Amino acid sequence: MAKKRKKEKENKEEYEYTPPEFDEREFLLKELKDTKTVLMTVMLGAFFGAVAGVLSGISESLVMIGFALMVGGAFSLKYIYPLIKVDTSTFQRKNWAGNVFWFVMTSLAIWVLVLNFPFADHADPSVTEVTVWVSNGTNQTAIDYVYIDSAGSYIWVPRWGEELSTMVHSSATYTINITAKVADNGELTTVRISVNSGDAATMSPEGSHRFGYSLTGDQILSSGLTFTITATDGAGHVKTFAPAGSIPVSA
Repeated sequence: MAKKRKKEKENKEEYEYTPPEFDEREFLLKELKDTKTVLMTVMLGAFFGAVAGVLSGISESLVMIGFALMVGGAFSLKYIYPLIKVDTSTFQRKNWAGNVFWFVMTSLAIWVLVLNFPFADHADPSVTEVTVWVSNGTNQTAIDYVYIDSAGSYIWVPRWGEELSTMVHSSATYTINITAKVADNGELTTVRISVNSGDAATMSPEGSHRFGYSLTGDQILSSGLTFTITATDGAGHVKTFAPAGSIPVSA
């Protein structure tokens, strides 16, 4: 019995594993095929995303149709591949999952790109950081339109603690410069202001997206200073800003 076990042990030691030969040509062909499939999938995703973006840009009611088109395209890949000469005979589940992933990511990226500037502009301009600068010829002060938590609303607040009711006077020696930051994700066409419900005038650019309009105290023919700023962009979107309260004007 001992001799038999020894013989079996010797036979096991004589076994040597021989790895299969590496077929470089087959490997390269497979890599080229996989690369071609990914490229075709990305191109399909870009096409479906662009079409969905154009539809969504035509009307907001078509946004869901555009999204449904992209989802349908992802589930239709197995029918589209044969039409563009993509061989799926050796596809496994991971191949399908990977290509659907590339299609969805590409179509979503193109869809978002087409819906934004410079291809489209769906956002209104913004009017923020409104400040009224007051100069009496010697000193200059500022009044900011800011949100106060305790008040729960936006109000006019003197920047350096002055008394608001005595800062603006209806005198030609006082210069009032109304400024605001006006921005848009596209191109602004006009920024206009109407003071105390008067005729609208164009605000002048002051750099860093800020616009301003100057007038003298004697041009304010009431006991309060109110104004409305209207910004329009190249896509026709309009943003109107009107402070909730007026700034007192002393005689």
